[in-house]
Amino acid sequence: MSEQRKYREFTASQKLEIVLAGLRGDRSVRDVCREHRISETLFYGWRDQLLQAGKERFAGKEERQGDVELRRRVAELERALGRSSNVRSGRSRTIRRPSSGTGREVDSRRYGL
Repeated sequence: MSEQRKYREFTASQKLEIVLAGLRGDRSVRDVCREHRISETLFYGWRDQLLQAGKERFAGKEERQGDVELRRRVAELERALGRSSNVRSGRSRTIRRPSSGTGREVDSRRYGL
């Protein structure tokens, strides 16, 4: 039986510290990643999450209101179609085709269903 790889877990504070160290510019991102033994891909993912969270935090009232209205409209349209809203939960739903079809299952997220 193969041994399962154990991944390290970083706290939010540790992630923030690492990303800020890379953004300061006094050292290269590659050096920061080597020091903390993380991949550059992971670093850039954390950086993108930080920037997105900052963008959302600094969004004006009108921008935030637009997001609320968009979510409300999506829920309203899904109710009209007789579906439950799974957008926020991120759950995948499997839809079966009618018996006249091939009987294959379709991933609703893949086809925007």
